[in-house]
Amino acid sequence: MEPTFSYIYSIPYIILFLIYFVLFLWENKLRKDGSDIKIVRYLGMLVFFIFFGFRGYLDTDFAVYYPLYESAPTLSDSRGVAQFFSSVNEDYLLKVEPGFKVLLILLKSVTPDYFFLQIISSLIDVLFLNYFFRKYSPQYILGFIMFFIFSGLIIEINLMRNSKAIFLFIYSLKFIKERNAAKYFICNGIGLLFHTSAIFYFPLYFFLHKKFLPAFVWGTFILGNILYLGQIKFITPIVLALGNLFGGFYSIMAEAYSKSSLYSSGYGITIGYIEKFLTFVLFYSAYDKIGNFIKDEKMLNIFFNLLFLFTTTYLFLSEYSVLIDRMTTLFAVSYWILYPYFYATLERLFKTIFTVVLLLFGILKMYKSNNFIIRRYENILWDKPSISRAYFIFNKHMDKILNPKK
Repeated sequence: MEPTFSYIYSIPYIILFLIYFVLFLWENKLRKDGSDIKIVRYLGMLVFFIFFGFRGYLDTDFAVYYPLYESAPTLSDSRGVAQFFSSVNEDYLLKVEPGFKVLLILLKSVTPDYFFLQIISSLIDVLFLNYFFRKYSPQYILGFIMFFIFSGLIIEINLMRNSKAIFLFIYSLKFIKERNAAKYFICNGIGLLFHTSAIFYFPLYFFLHKKFLPAFVWGTFILGNILYLGQIKFITPIVLALGNLFGGFYSIMAEAYSKSSLYSSGYGITIGYIEKFLTFVLFYSAYDKIGNFIKDEKMLNIFFNLLFLFTTTYLFLSEYSVLIDRMTTLFAVSYWILYPYFYATLERLFKTIFTVVLLLFGILKMYKSNNFIIRRYENILWDKPSISRAYFIFNKHMDKILNPKK
């Protein structure tokens, strides 16, 4: 019998991290010698594409997207296309955003093989990341490493629709800087067609480029820590009040979420909390030094304000773990870009210390994040993943994964 938890499941992810760590060292050597890093960049993209694009049935999203892809019509089936988009259809699996449905129909018209969806999805994602890290990051590979360590794995493996909304938002950051509202809202409007979470990006246009007052930043951070460490519940009463106001289904769901230990319990003092606390303090303490590298004041404000949103969201929403997971992921891009800039500000000795800490923390993160059976890695280039076996593992082990203390 296969165990639910084992270090064996983490090994491919640790190897992935180590490959990028070596590429990171190679990139630094090339930069020191004044050489072009194009070979490192291409290798980084290729490894990403092969690892994620050709993966088997990982985690839980296949349970939604496999049947959805199977039910998607082709362009030649006009009646099926109309029915696929019809609001009359009450099948939960078909209640996904229209932009993603269009993508499904286009890909299904090429091949009925579900893995084609994962391949194209990862190709789109790596092209976005390549654009982003080339444009903004002083350390190309370090950007990818931070992506893997901070939310990137779950984005790539388990948030196929969300990822498109997130990457379209990243692309639209330049429109905030340029104060081009039309392009910004069009870009994120397209993201909204892939996942409704993109709605949270819409208000950011109006303030993300502005510098927050230090008193406001640190005051909010301190208050968030008090609420987090004191486990002071202020969201639960709001959720229950809204549920009672709307009544019916909403009241039942509000009650269920509020009482569920799975969804409503805070995280407490964890490695994740310590990491976020230290990152926030380190980055804001190095604000001026990082600003000397970014130089563009609006982009500097954008990335630091995203960090502020990421950290405060984590602290203020601690009583609802499901909200922490969903909301912080929207702003994780701040880590992917600010860590490379923070590294660039360090002197040689501290860069060495940073590199050692990165190696140890990265291995620990890859181990802790992937040591359960639904993350057991398979690749269609050399394995033969079975959908029936994936469903069997999913049904047998999910309860224990979600409730490991039972």
